[in-house]
Amino acid sequence: MKNPLKILGKTICTAYDRVCGTLSRIDSWQRKGVKVAPLSAESHECLNCHTTFTGNFCPRCGQSAGVSRFTFKHAINKTLEVWGLGNRSLPRTLWHLICRPGYMIGDYLDGRQAPYFPPIKMLFLVTTAFVVTQHIVAPGAMDGIYTDATISLSDKKLDIPNGEEAYKGKRIFIEGMNNFIDVFKNVTDFFRQNQAIELVLSHSLFALIAMRVFRRSPLRPNMNLTECFFSQILIATQLMMVSMACIIATQGSKWIDNMYCMPTWLLLLVMFYDYKQLYGFSLLRTAWFTFKVLAGWWIMMFLLLVVWMALSVAWAAI
Repeated sequence: MKNPLKILGKTICTAYDRVCGTLSRIDSWQRKGVKVAPLSAESHECLNCHTTFTGNFCPRCGQSAGVSRFTFKHAINKTLEVWGLGNRSLPRTLWHLICRPGYMIGDYLDGRQAPYFPPIKMLFLVTTAFVVTQHIVAPGAMDGIYTDATISLSDKKLDIPNGEEAYKGKRIFIEGMNNFIDVFKNVTDFFRQNQAIELVLSHSLFALIAMRVFRRSPLRPNMNLTECFFSQILIATQLMMVSMACIIATQGSKWIDNMYCMPTWLLLLVMFYDYKQLYGFSLLRTAWFTFKVLAGWWIMMFLLLVVWMALSVAWAAI
């Protein structure tokens, strides 16, 4: 009779080897990226400059070899290309941002940009899709939250004292803080209606912090601010897609404890996954650096609010 412990151990080892093999194949695919289309060997005549050539593009004027007479199909494809659908670069970019985000961002920063959609334009399109999804799935949910927050903020305004309590310093301070609350409500309302602009500004701050935290990256050391900015814009697009999934899954705005409609632990997990692939640190160091980036962002936002309050009080004193 066979030993059941040996059978169990052999089964566990076999399952472990299969899991490791699957993970290895997935990692290999993630690192590979998009393959370049083969070069056409056919001879073409450019319809723009009438140069005869072989390849995909005219060497004289750069026009594509695929340009032909205008047909209904050709016109539809050209129209869809404005939104990144005709050449499939938008769906491809969104797919890679979900399946291999850090490696895809690294490809883009390394110069392999032709297969992918422009980051800022993509962020605005995905944000528009998120807003539409939110209004369909949970209409008015976010508006109600913003309205409650605005009312709560308005309740914090103080009356400017008169009589014996109306000494100059106290009046200036209260007037300045009331002005700060009014301006803060207007800015919040603007960002509520222009969420893509809010994300661009927020992730600009993320880029500044990430440039400092990940400056000794094994894969991409000393990335400059522009590279960090575009990497954060791509991460913001990915987070908006995750937010859209959360809105659909919960049928409403269940999690509003950060700038995205998702729990903060999920936000940290997604950023950790992206940073691990992009910068190449170990799991523990990536986790610690991800926490430092998010904590640094909150600290910087707090300091900016304090400076803004001080400027509002100083302006009231003028």
